[in-house]
Amino acid sequence: MGVGPYTANAVASFAFNNGNAVVDTNVERVTYRAFDVPDDDDAFEAAARTLMPAGESRVWNNAIMELGGVACTKSPACDEAGCPWREWCDAYQSGDFTAPDVPTQPSFEGSRRQFRGRIVRVLGDGDEVGLDDLGHRIRVDYAPDGEHGREWLEGLLDDLADDGLVEVAEANGERVARLR
Repeated sequence: MGVGPYTANAVASFAFNNGNAVVDTNVERVTYRAFDVPDDDDAFEAAARTLMPAGESRVWNNAIMELGGVACTKSPACDEAGCPWREWCDAYQSGDFTAPDVPTQPSFEGSRRQFRGRIVRVLGDGDEVGLDDLGHRIRVDYAPDGEHGREWLEGLLDDLADDGLVEVAEANGERVARLR
């Protein structure tokens, strides 16, 4: 069984203090956040090499990996862990703690999920509601021909109909929606 380049580099670094910078998920997260390094393997490697003090691979690699595992985690604990880079950290200054290995969930505020919930709540009274009336009741800036108008609303209603929650029909020459 052979030893891969990552493993050989890690052994040289930690055992003999003469390796290169080791880049793992924690190092990527720290360099991405603290130093605004782009999400690119080559960029992470180059940044880690540049940041590591010469002849200090053991200390550097231990320190940056530990920082990523303790303070700069997926949900950072900058203040609680006493991160030594807070003062200069790009993410700490901007408040943007996204990172390559941290999936982001879209904001609920203004999302399709939020408006689907509002539709169900409005229709929960059991009445049929005309599309434009429904639009005005779920969104203050609803305009039938606007960006968040009838076409947008019909898309939400189609999704809810596909989920078996809502029916859309014609009544008195107007499209209406109701809960199933």
